[in-house]
Amino acid sequence: MFIRRAHTPRNHPLLSPSLRFLSTNTKSFSNKPKQTTSTATMPSYIVTCKDDASPEQIEAAKQHAKDQGGEITHEYTLIKGFAVKFPEDSVQTLANHEHVKDVEADQEVRTQ
Repeated sequence: MFIRRAHTPRNHPLLSPSLRFLSTNTKSFSNKPKQTTSTATMPSYIVTCKDDASPEQIEAAKQHAKDQGGEITHEYTLIKGFAVKFPEDSVQTLANHEHVKDVEADQEVRTQ
């Protein structure tokens, strides 16, 4: 029996426990490098690109963030920027990117 993982969730009720085990543990055989920092524990930042940045340059900044281990969580339309979960110890590399104007910690803002 062949099960396509892309179409069958790991917790599918029709899978036998042994097949569920295999679909869960095949990730350990992957050739992908493991990330040292989970994006769930990384701080979130708001990245503002330079005013004259083209859409391609904004994409380049987002790709740089992803290449450094970040995860884009939101893309803004009113400003040229995006929100990203990013390793705290590498945030300076993002701030120094040629198309980035500012990087600030994403935090709750209250007016009163």
